[in-house]
Amino acid sequence: MAGSEPGLRETRRAYHGWPLLTVLFDNAEMSLAKTDREIARRHLELGGRADLSAAVLAEYDLTRRLVLTVTGHDRLLANRHVLSRAVSLRDPYVDALSYMQLRALAALREADPAPPDEEQDRLERLLLLTVNGVAAGLQNTG
Repeated sequence: MAGSEPGLRETRRAYHGWPLLTVLFDNAEMSLAKTDREIARRHLELGGRADLSAAVLAEYDLTRRLVLTVTGHDRLLANRHVLSRAVSLRDPYVDALSYMQLRALAALREADPAPPDEEQDRLERLLLLTVNGVAAGLQNTG
């Protein structure tokens, strides 16, 4: 999407002139800023579908690039300093929970499918706690 394309000019004009489109792009930008691509990649790897993982990550990259192009920002949340700071302060804690979540998921996938034992119960509880912790840290549930 080159800067001289008529579609880009119109989209930028709409972004700045239509409150609904502004909110849509701003919410997408916020979600992208809260996403850690490396953690997402590791979650996707658990599915064992390299083709699907590559497609999802390519769409993330494309969406990020297009949002920045339309908003005219050089980085995500460039115009929302308080939110940008809050996200950067939360990131280390959310990332730690995300990595614990990845370990719990991997361990549960490797667990014996026999009736659950104490270790499996502990892993399932850890998984649920990390899901709640990440959602609380990101301040959304999506």
